[in-house]
Amino acid sequence: MMENSPNRCPELVTIIALCYNQSRFLKESLYSIINQTWKPNHIYIIDDCSTDCSVSTINEWIEETKFPTTLICHKKNMGITKTINEALSLCKTKYFQPWPCDDIMMPDKIESQITYLESLDWQPGFLYGDIQWIDFNGIILRESVISDRKKLFPNKQMPSGNIFKELVEFGCFIPTASGIYTTQALNELGGFDENLFAEDWDMFMRIASKQGIAFKDKLFSKYRRHSASTEMSRGDKYWEGHFKILPKYLGISKEYDFLIWQTIGYHAIAAKKDKTKGTWKWIWKAAIHTLNFKLLIIYWIARG
Repeated sequence: MMENSPNRCPELVTIIALCYNQSRFLKESLYSIINQTWKPNHIYIIDDCSTDCSVSTINEWIEETKFPTTLICHKKNMGITKTINEALSLCKTKYFQPWPCDDIMMPDKIESQITYLESLDWQPGFLYGDIQWIDFNGIILRESVISDRKKLFPNKQMPSGNIFKELVEFGCFIPTASGIYTTQALNELGGFDENLFAEDWDMFMRIASKQGIAFKDKLFSKYRRHSASTEMSRGDKYWEGHFKILPKYLGISKEYDFLIWQTIGYHAIAAKKDKTKGTWKWIWKAAIHTLNFKLLIIYWIARG
């Protein structure tokens, strides 16, 4: 624990673990929550109608640890966005920490992030940092995700503040599992858009343009990349989500409109490479609005 830093976890943050068919990783993930240097005095776990043995594993863990836990089990699968909004409705503290049950918190994640947020002279809606990628068996695949993403930005500095433009141009470069939300920011924005697949990217853009986003250059989490993880399962829903999100922000300014259409064009090319249907209308609209007809040539080549 940090020097002269009393445990303020129960006062300041609500931690809610979100589970769907993650029985193999559950216990390690849950232990990483209750073994924080700032230990919670209670956690919630929401199981979204898992079809594996997740619920029995959770109950076994609760019996094993005797840790104060509220377990909520869905009778039908609601999906991640509705589930995270349900979790948000349970949060009455200043900060909100939803947690997927296949990832691992570094031991001082909660303490380090809240201490940093409380030291700022402004109130960001989200704080992010660095993560490691681990595989199905916990083997480290990448020591630092941020170290590569820094190369995208001037002076190799990760952006903070109103970073809406960067989020449009470079996509969701923020490692979601590294971060923590300010509850008020989410509530003022009406929670997560339940019509979207990539709910985190959309929320980051909304937060960035309203409350702003902060960055702390520190390793906070281990993100598990496996066949069910979002970064590994790009498909039609993934790209359809992109084509729903970006047009939401058209009309803010001519500069942003151009950037958004340009990004839509490049995403349409990438989606075509992934054999996603219905991309032609997006590449055509992007070319018309940006007058960049080279996009059509690149798209045609991508058809392979």
